[in-house]
Amino acid sequence: MNPGETSEWREHARLAGRRRLAQAIGELSFEGLLHPRSLGGDRWALDLSDGTLYRFTARPSAWGGLHVDPAGITRRVGDGPEEPAESPVQLVLDARATLGVGADALAEFLEELHNSLLAETHQCARLSSLRAPELASLSGAALEQHLDGHPKLVAHRGRVGWGVADLAAYAPESAPRVHLHWLVVAPELARCSGVAGPGRLQLVDESCDADARARLLEQLHARAPGLAQGGVLVPVHPWQWQHHLAAQYIDALARGAIVSLGQFGDAYAPRLSIRTLADASRPERADVKLSLTILNTSCWRGLPGEHVEQGVGIGAALRRRVHGDPRLRGVHVLGDLGGVHVPQPEFEALGAAPYRLREQLGALWRESADPHLGPEEREVAAAALQQTDLHGEPLLRTWVEQSGASIAAWLTALFERTAVPLYHLLCRHGIGVIAHGQNLGLVLRGGLPAAILLRDVHGDVRRVADDDFDHEPALRGLKALPAHQVVHDLYTGYFVSVLRFVAPLCERSFGLPEREFLRLLARALRDYCDSVPRETTARFDLFRPEMERICLNRARLRIGHGGGATRPLPALGPPLHNPLVREVDDER
Repeated sequence: MNPGETSEWREHARLAGRRRLAQAIGELSFEGLLHPRSLGGDRWALDLSDGTLYRFTARPSAWGGLHVDPAGITRRVGDGPEEPAESPVQLVLDARATLGVGADALAEFLEELHNSLLAETHQCARLSSLRAPELASLSGAALEQHLDGHPKLVAHRGRVGWGVADLAAYAPESAPRVHLHWLVVAPELARCSGVAGPGRLQLVDESCDADARARLLEQLHARAPGLAQGGVLVPVHPWQWQHHLAAQYIDALARGAIVSLGQFGDAYAPRLSIRTLADASRPERADVKLSLTILNTSCWRGLPGEHVEQGVGIGAALRRRVHGDPRLRGVHVLGDLGGVHVPQPEFEALGAAPYRLREQLGALWRESADPHLGPEEREVAAAALQQTDLHGEPLLRTWVEQSGASIAAWLTALFERTAVPLYHLLCRHGIGVIAHGQNLGLVLRGGLPAAILLRDVHGDVRRVADDDFDHEPALRGLKALPAHQVVHDLYTGYFVSVLRFVAPLCERSFGLPEREFLRLLARALRDYCDSVPRETTARFDLFRPEMERICLNRARLRIGHGGGATRPLPALGPPLHNPLVREVDDER
């Protein structure tokens, strides 16, 4: 369905606008950029400096901000009539003075927001015929392709660089099948890790069956006989080849140091993170993560060379730590098997060229979740915990009912399988995992949380900058941060970015108050703290009365599209009054 052609498309577009408008009010309020006032009960108003007034229904969150109902949001300008509001773009324009954003950065933000609404319209159309039990029956990449975007970022599917045809061909919500484009690269140009390397074919076998491998090698010998024995085979995203690599690596292509071989191998399904593809032909085979130079959510989605070069060692070292610790028995690390990074020499020579230009050609193969799952188990992304159908019914309800457990018992199992081992990994080993909804996989057995899977250990794992932890060489290569910052990998990454959105679903669907949700979480964490020496957890205090409020939209509004030598960092908002403190104090 092309945009704007049918009344059905227009209705989905309006629904997409209402959903994202509700998110924008809630998240910009959470970050302290907007300041709604209570009208009593569940009714709220937002007064903006230009005389515009929004009214809506919402419930305050214990973490701050509001959970806004998309239905019934109205807008009034001055003394004019109160009319239905459906546009997050109009909200941002109305709030321009309040947000304090310059025209350039605001225009780029609106460009991303327009793109997000187009993708969201397709998402609404896809969800329109599916109810929560049907969605909850899916797993892995098939489920991820039905999930909403980032719950915190207003422009959550910005994808600057993609058009309508690209969304249809490559976006997860379109459920496409993608075939890898293969290059062979002269060995002196490639930086390899793991089992990747000149003349090595183990990773080719992860992406090609015997017939496809034979055809690929036949093409290799025909087009690049000089590289047939010692060249490095590397897959690239077909969009990346068409829009960036053919031009930006023109010198190497002209010299025959890089040769294009065409598309070969298995069909892949884009995961929620877009640049990571799951093997749809042979699901037990490795996922492939590829450079993709589009701006999406917080940055340009290339693949840093250090991630390729260090990822295999980091994953292996982390797996050894996990296997050697009985408290981490339910944690599975999906490590990298190998990877290839091909620097662009002219941009590297500049020293401080924009990071998006230095991360254009890279590939990583990562273990599939399938071999780690038992016959009665399946994996769902943590992001699925906060997913509902278009009628507002959460997928979570189906899993709780399948398990036969009460909602309190189900949540206790969730916290003991996720929050507690992640906290232990931090306190005992000095390793923080940014446990957001995409890289944290939840293993369900009979609908009940049984274990977790950790992805992207090459980029979303950090260590504490402290000599007290005996980190082996591979782990010493991780980014090192003070303890009070690494604790946010769990606190902000999982509590604020995932569980904050699960709590209101439990209240609405099961009648479990948010306060009881937090009490169960606090109890699981407190029980862990009571089971280990106090010095183990002292530096990683999850119960400080105030925590730093990490803000993504503030950063996006400040930097626009960004083009610096390094990836942008989140911004800080007003201090967050820690809701876990009240629950612990009340129980004690």
